[in-house]
Amino acid sequence: MAEGLSLWLPAAVSVAGAVAGFAVWSKPAALKVLAVGVSLASLALLVASSGAAAGVSLPMLLPIAACLSLLGQPAHEDNRAAWILTLLLLGLGLSMLTAQDGMGLILSALLLIVLVALLYRYRALSVSHLWQGIGIYACGVVCLVLGLVAAPPVSAVAVLAVYAMLLPLAPVHAGYVAALAGLPGNLPAFLACLLPVLGFHGLLAVFPHLPDSARDALPWLGLVGAVYGALKALAQPRVRALLAYANLSFFSMLWWYVATMRTAPPQAVLYLAAVGLATNGLLQAWYAIRARYGDMDLRAIRGLAQPMPRFAVLFALLALAALGLPPFGVFAGFMGLLLTPGLPLSGALAVIVLVWLTASWYYLGLLQRLLFGRHRPDLRYEDLGRTEFAALLALMLILFALGLAPARVFQPGAPASPAQVAGGDAWIR
Repeated sequence: MAEGLSLWLPAAVSVAGAVAGFAVWSKPAALKVLAVGVSLASLALLVASSGAAAGVSLPMLLPIAACLSLLGQPAHEDNRAAWILTLLLLGLGLSMLTAQDGMGLILSALLLIVLVALLYRYRALSVSHLWQGIGIYACGVVCLVLGLVAAPPVSAVAVLAVYAMLLPLAPVHAGYVAALAGLPGNLPAFLACLLPVLGFHGLLAVFPHLPDSARDALPWLGLVGAVYGALKALAQPRVRALLAYANLSFFSMLWWYVATMRTAPPQAVLYLAAVGLATNGLLQAWYAIRARYGDMDLRAIRGLAQPMPRFAVLFALLALAALGLPPFGVFAGFMGLLLTPGLPLSGALAVIVLVWLTASWYYLGLLQRLLFGRHRPDLRYEDLGRTEFAALLALMLILFALGLAPARVFQPGAPASPAQVAGGDAWIR
């Protein structure tokens, strides 16, 4: 009971904060302060329930991502809906991490319905896979209904498809790409952490109930998704779509590892958290550009290193962290997975390493196109503001800490097999 309350209480605080936000709707600055404060309160409740010496658990990643994505936003009336939705989604996400059996599936269906509504509401902003994303998430609701009424193993496979939509895996990744590329404000940055965490949690819960044929197919789907995501990222002219496909590639590697090893060690949690936080930071940094100049592609703006030095330094460091260079968390997590005892040397492993190296092309290409070259004389350049700088700097410090001392930052306990965590994984609570 205490374990459940440790997540239900901060979830309730987040939802209550979202409702209270309507009382200060006409005051964007006050609403932003309220939203940041509520996310910090949720984080404080999680820390208090787990103990100061327990390290950072995966549920704590959600209020951290919410708080920093909210902090980096300007206090503008156009962002108000995104702030309230962030608190609602934070509460829903924390509830999904503690819900059991049918209630977890019902909350998952509610999440997908909210995502469908958001994609349709903001369809004018979409730049990639809008209707495919809406269709995928709508099919996910049907899969969850099937998971409630059908018998195993049909129900397990249906529910697995939903978690593959959240922790993106080809061919059901379109909703994830559409959400990151088409939603307003800080929502893409927050969803870059929220959706993979929920998908990973669900994967561990449903994996023991899958038929052998599905378990054997997952490593191949992970390989295909990793290669496909990397190739698509190389061809993207828009930053948000590039980051979404990069995440598809990196998270597909995680699918391959879990399905191959039939285990989810602490290094997998570290890898998941670091990839999500790095993407959160890059999306926040790109939002700063969008807020100033609109949602343009990479051919329309470049040469930001000289007129926007603070932006250039932090964006470059976040990109280097995201592509997996030391001493940041993505590198520590990825190396931890590759050096796991018992991981077989195979052609599949060679493909994974090659895909990881491919990230150098699209991330370094992103840096080269955005930061270097001649800047446009017709644009008025404005560097990061104080809150934007503070949010990105905090993310950089977290990623740095994850790389240098992962065991001190994340202390999820001993490695756990999916069979040991059926119905919920003990070391992320």
